[in-house]
Amino acid sequence: MVSNIWVAAADNQIDVVQQHLDSGKVSPNSSDANGYTAIHAAASYGHVDLLRLLIQRGGDINVQDNEGDTPLHHTEDLDTAKVMVEEFSADYKIKNEDGLTAGQYIDEEGEFPELANYLRSLIHDGPESSGESVAGSGSASDQFIASLPTPGNVDGHEIRYTMEADAPSLTPEEEAEKKKKIEAILNSENPEEALRELVRSAVHDGMAQFRAEAEHENDSKRQKSG
Repeated sequence: MVSNIWVAAADNQIDVVQQHLDSGKVSPNSSDANGYTAIHAAASYGHVDLLRLLIQRGGDINVQDNEGDTPLHHTEDLDTAKVMVEEFSADYKIKNEDGLTAGQYIDEEGEFPELANYLRSLIHDGPESSGESVAGSGSASDQFIASLPTPGNVDGHEIRYTMEADAPSLTPEEEAEKKKKIEAILNSENPEEALRELVRSAVHDGMAQFRAEAEHENDSKRQKSG
């Protein structure tokens, strides 16, 4: 039998891994001197069936090594990452000791761009399974827009939304600033809260403009009546 469970996991020797687990001397979460577990090894080499076994035997898909890396940080192929996220619910937001999520870490390494893009996209849109969005997922912007009240009279307040086509035209500088704000929102840690803050700011500015216009109109009326 292979001397330790970590080598057996790296070599995808499922029977040997089972023997180690059955011995009771190690568990799926047992680590070597570097905090590296059989789950890290299976994820790194794309051994999905072995990952399933380790999870079924009590393994933690989010176990971290001494550098804070989860098995997802060690993944090198897209299919394995999708199984880990969509089937095992691996947490793609966990950061290692360098403050990097799995997506950021893999992107920094620069070897697996497709995998890095997938993991980064999860921060904004959430995981998908079999091509369909998981219930309750969807982009933060879609969820936020869906939560807005229907136009009309709500609690004595008239709610109206202006379509982009009806909005005043923007200068090139204003258009660039608008795009910059949108990119900042999409790349933020909490896009939904950033969207809410943008709306709060817009409402505040709109109310300030409304009050200024109302005051100007009242001044004009007073001048005429005087």
